[in-house]
Amino acid sequence: MDTFINNRTSLKTDSFGPIMKRFVLMASFVLLTNVLFAQSASDSNNGSAKKTEDVITQPEFKGGIEKMYEYISNNFVYPEEAQKRSVNGKMEVEFTVEKSGDITYVGILKGLDYSIDEEVLRLLKAMPRWTPATKNGVPVRYKVSMPITIRASRKGQRSSQQLMKYDEQ
Repeated sequence: MDTFINNRTSLKTDSFGPIMKRFVLMASFVLLTNVLFAQSASDSNNGSAKKTEDVITQPEFKGGIEKMYEYISNNFVYPEEAQKRSVNGKMEVEFTVEKSGDITYVGILKGLDYSIDEEVLRLLKAMPRWTPATKNGVPVRYKVSMPITIRASRKGQRSSQQLMKYDEQ
């Protein structure tokens, strides 16, 4: 009878041991990461008693959003192969407005069609300078992501008057 009880308790502790070891290991890992990445109160405000907030202004196309619509509609050339297939839809683009206002690092996050993607890249790279973003009055680089809606033209309309629009989210 003693051996039966000893065998039963040893089975329970043997199967419970690995689970408990994992739990203790995981709990100590969580505590260790909290200690390593925690900030003290003096670190968070760098010793200053008063915290100031940064004033950030976003970059802007010169003349505003309406002028950007105008620029895009006047310069967008709807690719013939995409026009034959009546390609429509929404795409997502991104670019960086440099301190000087120049547009760099132009990319397509969500494309629509290869030929339309190439035309949009050409158009964005050729965009005139923007008013740069500022942080506390000092120009800074700023990454812009924006959706663009492409709609195929109806018969009889010129391809340069396609609607390509910045949608506010």
